[in-house]
Amino acid sequence: AGVGQYLKENSSSSSSSSGDDKKTTNIILVDPPGSSLYNKIKYGVAYTVQQSERSMKKHRYDTLAEGIGLDRITANFALGCGNDDDDDDTEETTTTTTRVIDDAIQVSDQEAVNMAHLLLKHEGLFVGSSSAMNVVGAVKWANECEVVKGAGGDEKEDIVVVTVICDGGYRHLTRFWNREFVE
Repeated sequence: AGVGQYLKENSSSSSSSSGDDKKTTNIILVDPPGSSLYNKIKYGVAYTVQQSERSMKKHRYDTLAEGIGLDRITANFALGCGNDDDDDDTEETTTTTTRVIDDAIQVSDQEAVNMAHLLLKHEGLFVGSSSAMNVVGAVKWANECEVVKGAGGDEKEDIVVVTVICDGGYRHLTRFWNREFVE
């Protein structure tokens, strides 16, 4: 919630001071299919089909992207979700009731691998799986925004999409960048 909250607070204060109240900052979660965090943002429930009792496995889904797609709500993530479950309206909780994460996008391993290779070939960026997923999520979000803004014959507004390149490919040589492992 920290960076997302900071970006929302600072972008809205700068846009309102310039007189342009139409600009909004959206924070988007990008996670692999089977992520309970995706479902928490989209549907308000941190549960996936892969978690059903009869089919419960230690590793509920297999993904090349290591360290993402968790099945637990961390304290920082809970702050980003707001206090949807809290009925307590005390002053201590009022600062965390604002939802920071606005939407969620799922990105498959294949989409991430394809993007990583595209970034290496065309941009010279040797990224890890999390970065590749973030870039795919940013492209999907940008395309979604273009469709919404272009609907109804309205003038298209310029949108700015920012993502985080958070890991390098050198830490992902044994799985994500290993052709034999991926195939």
